[in-house]
Amino acid sequence: MNGISGEWYAVRTEGEWELEHRLALVTPRDTIRGMFFRSVQEAVLALRGTAAMEECLEECGGVRRFVDFFSYPAADFLRMLRRAAWLMHGAVGGFEESMRMLGHMGTAAFLGSLAGNAMEVLISGTPKRVVENLPMAYKVTTPAGGTCSVVFWGHTSGRVHFERDFLPRPYVEGSLEAHLKKAGARALRITGRLKGPLSSEYELSWDY
Repeated sequence: MNGISGEWYAVRTEGEWELEHRLALVTPRDTIRGMFFRSVQEAVLALRGTAAMEECLEECGGVRRFVDFFSYPAADFLRMLRRAAWLMHGAVGGFEESMRMLGHMGTAAFLGSLAGNAMEVLISGTPKRVVENLPMAYKVTTPAGGTCSVVFWGHTSGRVHFERDFLPRPYVEGSLEAHLKKAGARALRITGRLKGPLSSEYELSWDY
């Protein structure tokens, strides 16, 4: 089991069941940009070292280097993310806390990359502007994914809805947190919930 305790397989959390469910629904046509793979690779290397990173790369069909805007199998990313969260288990909390941290760290790494700089107009500004631009940014970063829509309840609150999205809920919560905090959001609150097999929504509120 490559150093992963069998107990983590035997007792699954809600987050693990959600990831396994999404993995069961993925098809060969579903892809995710290389920036997501690279961010997990860098996070695991920074927190767990080279050996742990190599374990994660075992899930990627022989690919060892990822180009940010190239597309790779979504199934490989989900397996890589699952392995990373297992390896992080205990260091930052349980499985869901690990997933949330990976989403946050991955987004922070992306924002400082060449790809992030290229998308600066879509992922910067005030928190409200960042949320407004999420549907367009989603199309760029997830070309074979579904749709993203946004509804605002005011200047500092709203809801983001994803359809046919394979990214697990805790991972997305961590990513949204990183984006909004970089834009200056304070007292940030994010509540995610599943709405269907590949449908989820996130209620957001913040001070600014």
